[in-house]
Amino acid sequence: MGIPKHTPKTAIPIVVILLAVMAITAMLSLRVKSPTVDEFAHLPAGYYYWKTGDFSLYGKNPPLIRLLAALPLLTMDIAMDPARSFAGGGDWRPWMFGTYFMRENAAAYDALFFVGRLPVVLLGLLLGFYVFRWSKEVYGIEGGILSLILYTFCPNILAHTRLVTTDMGFTCFAFMATYYYWRSFRPDHPRAWIGAGVCLGLALLSKFTALLFLPIFALLLFFDACIRTKSSRSRARAITTAPEPSFLPYLGWNTLRLFLIGVVAVFVVNVGYGFKGSLKTLSTIPHTSQLFETIDQPPVNKIPIPLPAEFIRGFDRQKVDAEQGVFLNYLRGELSNEGRWYYFLYAFLFKTPIPLLAGLLVCSWYAFKHRRAGPTGSDQAFMMVPVAVIVTVFSFLNEINVGLRYILPVFPFLFVWLGRLGAPAMKNATTRWIAGAMAAAYVFCSVSVFPDYLAYFNAFAGGPENGHRHLLDSNLDWGQDLKRLKTYMEKQGIKEIGLAYFGHVDPAVYGIDYHTIGEIPESGHIAISANYLYGLPYLITYDTPSKPIAPGTFRWLHEHEPVAHIGHSIRIYSIPEHGA
Repeated sequence: MGIPKHTPKTAIPIVVILLAVMAITAMLSLRVKSPTVDEFAHLPAGYYYWKTGDFSLYGKNPPLIRLLAALPLLTMDIAMDPARSFAGGGDWRPWMFGTYFMRENAAAYDALFFVGRLPVVLLGLLLGFYVFRWSKEVYGIEGGILSLILYTFCPNILAHTRLVTTDMGFTCFAFMATYYYWRSFRPDHPRAWIGAGVCLGLALLSKFTALLFLPIFALLLFFDACIRTKSSRSRARAITTAPEPSFLPYLGWNTLRLFLIGVVAVFVVNVGYGFKGSLKTLSTIPHTSQLFETIDQPPVNKIPIPLPAEFIRGFDRQKVDAEQGVFLNYLRGELSNEGRWYYFLYAFLFKTPIPLLAGLLVCSWYAFKHRRAGPTGSDQAFMMVPVAVIVTVFSFLNEINVGLRYILPVFPFLFVWLGRLGAPAMKNATTRWIAGAMAAAYVFCSVSVFPDYLAYFNAFAGGPENGHRHLLDSNLDWGQDLKRLKTYMEKQGIKEIGLAYFGHVDPAVYGIDYHTIGEIPESGHIAISANYLYGLPYLITYDTPSKPIAPGTFRWLHEHEPVAHIGHSIRIYSIPEHGA
């Protein structure tokens, strides 16, 4: 038993089948999920971009993923007045426009989000192919297949493969950029740096977090130079007549290559913004972040920046959020304005399937015990340095603790690293059994939570039903189950319901007859999002006027037991008159 041996001929259909299963799973699950909090604004903004060429709407993130998601919408009959852009709406502007977009296209709203999510599904499949490709090149076909299985059935990957948000697109392009960068250090692929530059540019057009990959690439260059020159010197000493290789020339040549990658990436970013506002100086671009305020000094602020001004403005606004925090962070029943350094490690521990955690321990033990075997130190650095940098930065230099999705890019790198457990070099029968058992248990964990991947929590956390004891927001409840609430009401014969829903879609779009509830206790049928029930504040925008929800607003519901759970994110109550 274990991971069976495969030849190139048998590997192709297996890869196709695994990616097909992922595509089918994503499409079946996305059909029953309503637009999440961020999707509500992302897709309309993307359509607005295509129609106006103005990227200022939702400028806190680069435009690429929204453009890709909205591309299929160009073939549809959609009502939108470009003049209704709510230019004075501040941070709420994208959601104000999203509300207008929803009202104007209510009849086709569900269909718009179905087709808008499909490009993101394709990006998820593309990423899966590259996970297999990289792992196969390091560990062989068996290792590649194991890595692909881990990717294909990862609840966190599946959760975001179906959503019109920036997380999956950024993860895809950042991983591809690192893969091509790794390849460029191999003598048989001297032009792979071009692919690294293009993909890095696409990652920068997807999410500002991609800027982290500039220091990541620099670190990888330094580590590779140290590892390779040390190894070369050891071989040279064995041949007394051979000259010892020099560290500095090797470092210098590869620094030039890294510079060229940066040039290509900057060019791609400018193409994405249509070369608008490039080469402006920092002194001419409005900014408020501490970072830009610090460097806004002569002569630095007089140097032309070879990036679009809208890109700089968006990054500045995103940096302000990271520096100050824009939401109350929730962890284990407590709200805080400050980020906790252990938040993402905690989220990873409780939202990652236990078989994967066990696999990481086994692989770490095996890598240490057989550190002279397997992939080179340079290969392993390319897999693990991005993980270490991303987790460190978001743990210590970020005040936003609202979801594991912020470190989603670490997963593909971990899957490639874990491919070692399926490699042909693992001739130990026991280890191969462990790899097979881990993969089987892992698949079961994924299948058992279908279609509620966003709300996945492992057994350490007590499963999805106890996820609220640990984390909220996009870890559990992101407004994804409004459609399933309608299905539940139809099955139970419920005509009208009291509702407090964490999201922006008007429930009436799905035919839900409702009234919003608040701090005054009510009787009858009640539906409430887990975020609101357990104290996360937000704003109800689908009612008129909008209603701010403060922590503790629904404390009166804690006296009752829910009669049903919808997708692990909405609790249903049936409260008798007078609370009897």
